Amino acid sequence: MSSPKATNKIAFYLGRMASRGFKAEQVLAGSGLDEERVYGDAFRHDPNQYRVIIHNIIRLTRNPFIGIELGSEFKISDLGVFGYAVLSAANLEQSREIYSRYDSALNDHIISTSNHMGDGQWYSKLTETFPLGDILPFAVEEFVSQTIELASSLTNKPFPILELRLSYPQPDDLTAYKERFNCPMSFDQPRNLVFFDINHLNDPISLANESVFKLCEQQCRLLASELDGASPLSSKIRNTLVEKPGEFPTLEVMAKRLNMGSRTLRRRLVKEDLTYQRILDDTRRDLAIQYLEHTSLPPKKIGYLLGYNCVNNFRRAFKGWTGKKTSDFRPKA
Repeated sequence: MSSPKATNKIAFYLGRMASRGFKAEQVLAGSGLDEERVYGDAFRHDPNQYRVIIHNIIRLTRNPFIGIELGSEFKISDLGVFGYAVLSAANLEQSREIYSRYDSALNDHIISTSNHMGDGQWYSKLTETFPLGDILPFAVEEFVSQTIELASSLTNKPFPILELRLSYPQPDDLTAYKERFNCPMSFDQPRNLVFFDINHLNDPISLANESVFKLCEQQCRLLASELDGASPLSSKIRNTLVEKPGEFPTLEVMAKRLNMGSRTLRRRLVKEDLTYQRILDDTRRDLAIQYLEHTSLPPKKIGYLLGYNCVNNFRRAFKGWTGKKTSDFRPKA
């Protein structure tokens, strides 16, 4: 087997752009990153670095739909040992379950998904884990295209998308969408939803192997546990909050999600000289600044996304966090 470490997204981009004749320095320009750091152990990019790199990729390729191409080029092997687990599962449903279980722990998370199944219907809600602004279409296009590629390669049969409902405006040219997705599409929707054929969950995996699956699932669990144990509790809490933006649970609920008691959570945070409320406020502040700088959402909508029912309460909180007004963080015309 190859190295158990899953390939991070930026390393994947460097490889695919190299195949197109672009050097790492061109792709990473302005991000503050270099090739050595990207390929280092436990590398994680920050939101600004991701935005800069995607803008570079679109500019260099002169292809506004490059996300669709990159998604179609993603292979099972790019997931490391995680890929062996999904490749040896019994059927697509088992692959989906293990993917959902370990994806956030073993891979960079740009798009967070929640699956809904019932009444013969299966759809995924796609949520950006940090404000993507004008590169949201890239992220969604890449995710959906990658889903098609992985599912079809696992089962050796087509994996059709039934419908796309997308929150951003319709592109001027839909040719790339029609060729890759080939389904009804609607834009300017309240949320990003991808509808799948629920019957495909029973599709068998072509290389299913129960013994290999159990071994790889165990390795995934151990690797996720090692990565989890290496991170301070405050980082785990922040990651949990960012993975589901808009959901800001109480300390008690967060403790349950982290499989510990609320008193234990408080005690461990004291050792880091932090409180749960401080982490909540810092996370809300960071997200608010990103929404202001990288989207055109009005303060009322941003406040709602951060759990505030009243825009004035959000404005007061923001002034308390930063000492400035929300308008101070809007890009100057």
